[in-house]
Amino acid sequence: MFQSLNQILGRLQVQLLTPEQQQFQSIVDLWPTVVGQMAIAHSRPISLSRGVLQVATSGASWSQQLTLKRSQMLRRLNQRLSNPLNDIKFSAALWHSQPDFSGSEDRFPDESPQHPSFVQNLPSPSTEVSPVAATPEAAFQNWAERIQRRSHSLPECPQCHCPTPTGELQRWSVCAMCFSQQRLHL
Repeated sequence: MFQSLNQILGRLQVQLLTPEQQQFQSIVDLWPTVVGQMAIAHSRPISLSRGVLQVATSGASWSQQLTLKRSQMLRRLNQRLSNPLNDIKFSAALWHSQPDFSGSEDRFPDESPQHPSFVQNLPSPSTEVSPVAATPEAAFQNWAERIQRRSHSLPECPQCHCPTPTGELQRWSVCAMCFSQQRLHL
């Protein structure tokens, strides 16, 4: 019998995530309703540890504004969470150093221009704003559309015909996936 993607994702989330990770996911889902429309684009939860939520902000002024509203936000979150939070910490320093869970970061920390998989001229996170997805399906659709836009101008791998960074083709003559498959069969 077929099951909806929501059902499958819900079961996987319960099976794969620790209780603290599940709570963090709940906080991420609740965040837009807790902070309000103005602060959504300028703040994002980045971690939860021992009941303290770390939130990255786009600037020091946002950190200060949200810190002043901390007790109100904490009360709103705790009304909706099964395990109450102890505190919320805001930091502008974490804005660029942590991944954005909405999917707006373009590179992993270790990806440099010298790496064969590096792709130049990707739309920057500031010019490509993803809407906050209300459902897992919408989040997947947003992600798939972003990936398709980014890979549209890439050359194809001669073996699998997938969009491939130029550096991979120059180094291995195929994409990294095909190259790794070739190495497995040596």
